[in-house]
Amino acid sequence: MKKTLIISLLLPLFAFSQPNVQKKDKVMKKAFFEKQIIKKWEEYSKAFEYADYQKIASHFTYPLTFSLLDKPQIIANKKDLITFYKKMRANVQAGYKYSLLDKSRIVWLSKDAYMFDATYSRYNNEYKKIFQGRGIYMYKKTDNSWKMFSVSSLPTPKKKVKKPK
Repeated sequence: MKKTLIISLLLPLFAFSQPNVQKKDKVMKKAFFEKQIIKKWEEYSKAFEYADYQKIASHFTYPLTFSLLDKPQIIANKKDLITFYKKMRANVQAGYKYSLLDKSRIVWLSKDAYMFDATYSRYNNEYKKIFQGRGIYMYKKTDNSWKMFSVSSLPTPKKKVKKPK
């Protein structure tokens, strides 16, 4: 009788328990946040596509570091950033129409900072790839929003050609 009573009391605990609920919630939150990070970068990329300099500037906090391969510089304010982007946009690949994210990786540096490693391709009016680039975008939380404080371009790795045996 005691065994039956104990089993009847404990059975609902095991039958209806939800193991790993916290772990599942954490994974779902992480996936949701990663989608938000990618969306934020794509908004920045779209602003670059449309040469919307005010929108581009809204993605940054100052001062910021900008390093295009071998020319690092510090940009102190919004006005200087807009001037920088106008110059960069005027010298982008001939025929540039839009960019797409090829792949990305997010590395958390702290709860208030992360690195977004993005490989992207630029296309022309004919939907042909004209450039592939890679950037490291550093974000930090400021005023309850994520803003870039550093952008670095990296060379894209060359694909290895297999030699015949």
